[in-house]
Formats: sequence, structure tokens, C-alpha cells
Amino acid sequence: MKSNYSSFGSPQFRLLSDKQIEELHMATLQILERAGVSFADKEAIDILGQAGADVSNPEAVKIPSYLVEQALRTAPKTITLYSRDGKPAIVLNGQTGTHFGTAVDMPEIIDPYTQKRRLMYIEDIADMARLCDALPNIERVYSTISNRTIPTSISDKVGLLQLILNSNMPVGCQINDVQSLREMIDLCAMVAGGEEELRKRPFFMGASEPVSPLTQGKDALEKSLLCAEKGIPNFVYPMPMAGATAPATLAGCVAISNAEVLSQLVLLQLKKPGTPIIIGSIPSIMDMKTTIFATGAPELSVMLIALTELSHYYKLPIMGTAGMTDADVVGIQAATDATYQIMALALSGVDLVHNIGLMYHSTVISPELFVLEDEIIDMVKVLTGGMEINEETLPLDLIEKLGPKATYLTESHTRKHFRRFWVPKIFDRSFSKPPDVDTGKERLQQRTIEILENHRPEPLPEELVRELKRVEKTWFDRVGLKHEYPKRPDAARGSKRK
Repeated sequence: MKSNYSSFGSPQFRLLSDKQIEELHMATLQILERAGVSFADKEAIDILGQAGADVSNPEAVKIPSYLVEQALRTAPKTITLYSRDGKPAIVLNGQTGTHFGTAVDMPEIIDPYTQKRRLMYIEDIADMARLCDALPNIERVYSTISNRTIPTSISDKVGLLQLILNSNMPVGCQINDVQSLREMIDLCAMVAGGEEELRKRPFFMGASEPVSPLTQGKDALEKSLLCAEKGIPNFVYPMPMAGATAPATLAGCVAISNAEVLSQLVLLQLKKPGTPIIIGSIPSIMDMKTTIFATGAPELSVMLIALTELSHYYKLPIMGTAGMTDADVVGIQAATDATYQIMALALSGVDLVHNIGLMYHSTVISPELFVLEDEIIDMVKVLTGGMEINEETLPLDLIEKLGPKATYLTESHTRKHFRRFWVPKIFDRSFSKPPDVDTGKERLQQRTIEILENHRPEPLPEELVRELKRVEKTWFDRVGLKHEYPKRPDAARGSKRK
């Protein structure tokens, strides 16, 4: 664990009663048995049909409840993600607290030097991976296919390589198709020391996205089935939008999401019992004024808490999302959205959190918001760490000895314990400030730039880096491009950038 604080665990917020959880579970089973799920892959349909599902209509495959219960029994209850160097990094089992991670690239970035929004370059993905590697409360990084400076067909693999080269954390990425996934697994196997070593100590996690409502597309299924074959942990997450692709009620949206995830869980456990699956969702509402998928909506967190409680009922690992905002600047709205979501998800006991620091409907990255949210997570961990009560922490003998009107400042008990007090890195508690004191925004900018310019993760062996770059060249050759990244123009680099 990267954080200095103990794992989350107590206190914990509870949203649903046991009866409500049972009702949502039974509703999910009814959806799967009566409404059915559309499957667009022949192998998937064959597997389900042979197991007893009604596949007479591939557009509405009916899955009996006994297959769901069977899948819930065979799915692993504990999944361990490893760091790039093969050491255990994150244990997902509902007992080790909440772990935070994020995507490090979006179409645009707010440059920490110029404070202006601009196009994101491959160099920025490397910078963001190094930034997250340095932040103690960020434990996993993820890349997307949203980079606009290279072809989409190779941006997923190029982004993944930047994560591997610039961080030691578990990695994942948005995946174009099953062929890209094969190449990603091969790339990660080179780093791990072979495919079998990657299977034993996976630092790479797949991702598969059901399409709401109740649709399993061909690409998503092919990727999930390959992860099952290779033993790669796989994150299955739909993104239902209440009022658009799901009912305009929180319970209805949760039930749709749960049915979409469990239908894939059934398939993958039939394909290979014991396949490591991390269930999850990114549910929200459609803002009826703007029609956007509202990433800062409070309902998003409420639905994720409900899904987390369902996952606890199933005893399966779950990944949610927090720390996102629809704001386009790091200000009051962004900080409020981030704090609300991080605290809500941490108190829910969710295993893994995704997407901290994403802005403006998940189209903009802010390095400074990453640093700010790392500080917020640190604060929330003080709350969720609970309170230790024993003879040492409740020193009644000392209180009796000193009595009224005493000071504890010079006591050995104080010297022993005061270093456990939380100390901010960004926030300022100074009592007297000179007229030219930096504002919090300036401190945040300075801290971000300091990390970007000074942190270097443990490097891979030079020979391995050359081999990884040789593989990357084949990707560029395939699309007829010279093997080099488009460079950030001088105007985008910022006058202070080294």
C-alpha cells in the first residue's frame, strides 16, 4: 500500500437494509430471466445455451437464476493486483479498505504551467503517470483511447506503454478490440517475465463495457472471453444513464446495471470457473437541461453505494468511481464534487475507485486536481480509519495524575503520539500570514510542478525498454507512421517547463 495510513474499514456508511438488498437481487434475477440480455458473440451464445440458458433469441437471451447463483459461487472472492515489479500492490476482498486509481489521459489537459486548457500529448500521459506514481494515495493508473495526436487504432497500446514506463503501479487501459488486447497481454508478459508469470502476478487488468440497456456487444465479449482464457483480472463496467438508457429512478438504474454485470459474470464463469472478475459500474443520471451524462451528480455516488452493498452481499470485489466533476476549472465546484464523492465511496467500503481528477464530463485532465484529491483522500482516511480505544489511547491514569488546569505538552505520552496527527501538504493552517502569502491555488500549482519535475519511478532495465520500444515501432509501422510522438509545441510546454 502506498499510503501511510491504515486501510479503510470503520466507520462504514449503510444505505440499504438487508431487505432492500434482497429486493434488488431478486429484481436482477427477474430481469435476466424475463427481459433477457442481448449477446452479439456466437461463442458466448453457444456457452450459455449449452449451460441451460434460453438462446432462441440472441437479442434477448434468458438466463435462469440457478446459473447466476452458480456463477456467484465460483467467482473468486479475493483478487490481488501486483505492481510492475511483481510485488503485491492491491488486495480486493472487501477487507483491505478502499484503493484509489484513475485514468491519466483525456482529449485535453489543463497545463499546470500555463493554466490553460490544451490538447493532450503522449508526453503528457508520461507526465501524468509519473505524477500518480508519486502521489501516496493513488494506487492504480489507467489509459484511454482519447488521445488525438496519434491514430486511435494504436493509442490504446501506446498509452499503456507509457504507464508501464513511467509508473510501478498496477495498470489498465481502454481496449480497442480483442487483437489490441492480445498485443497488450504480450507486452505485459515481456515485463512480467512470461505469460505464466503474468498470470500468477498480474499487474495488468482488462476492461469490458456492457452497453446499456442490457446489451453485450461483440468487442466487449471477445475481450472478456480472452481475459478469462489468459487468467487476466477483468473489470466489467456498464455506464447506465438514468432517464435515457435506464429507468429514471435510482433503483431501476441499479437493477439494470447489476443485470448487465451479472450476465457477463455468468458467461465468464461458464467459460472458465474461477475467472477473476471485478464487478462495477459508472451509473449516473441524464441532466435533463443539458442531456449530459452528469459525472458530478450526487445520484452517481448513491447508486454506487447501492451496488457496493450488493457486491458485499455477493462477496465479490467491486470497482466504483469518485472524484469526478463537470466543472471546467479547479475551483469550488470541483473541490466540492471531489470531496463528496470520495467520502461517500470510502464510507461505502468499495474496493477500488476509478477516475479521480477527471473534469468537464470526463474530457479534461487536471494534474492539479489529482494532487488536490490525493490530499482529500488522505483527510478522508483519517475519518474512515476509525478510533482506537485502549489503555494507551485512553490514558485515564495520566488524566487522573495531571488533574484540572494541567498541560499535556511536555508529557512523554504526547511525544509518543502527536506524530500520528494528520499533517496537510497543500492546505495551510498558518495563523499569521504576510501580505504576499501564496494562495492555496498557487501552492497547489507549485506542488504539482515540483512532482512533475523531480519524481522519477524505478526504471525498467535498458534492454527491456529497447525491446518494448521495438514492439511499439511495429504498431507505428502498421499505420504507416514514423516511430515518434508528436511533440508538444513550445506554446503548450509553458515558459517554466524544464
